[in-house]
Amino acid sequence: KPNKGLEEVVIKTVAAFGNAQGGSLLIGVRDTGEIGGLERDYACLGADQDKFQLHLRSLLGNALGQTFTTSKLRISFPVLGDTEICQLVVSPASRPLVVKVADKNGQPVERFYVRNGNSSREMPLSEMPQYIAERFG
Repeated sequence: KPNKGLEEVVIKTVAAFGNAQGGSLLIGVRDTGEIGGLERDYACLGADQDKFQLHLRSLLGNALGQTFTTSKLRISFPVLGDTEICQLVVSPASRPLVVKVADKNGQPVERFYVRNGNSSREMPLSEMPQYIAERFG
């Protein structure tokens, strides 16, 4: 069964990179830099590399649109030492990416994420018009 928490982090991070200047997300590498690999991710999905990539593309395509994932997302599987990881390279989006997520009550709400240093942050509604005008205008 897919890890919903991880899926939400991936969607949020890819959207934030797309809304900013792009970036690279590594799956299978811990925040400490330790290489963990993809075995647990593959096991959760009952998948191999091909099915894992198809799952990521489907997940991100549904959340961010097929146009974005086809033209602005590159997925590769580099091997570090003898451990395979997944790298998502995200190019800057052509238009703002708004993500629908569930709130505390399970109701869908729209969120706009941007990168701030090394973290993905929700942009306050009051700051969105200026940011969008500067970044996409």
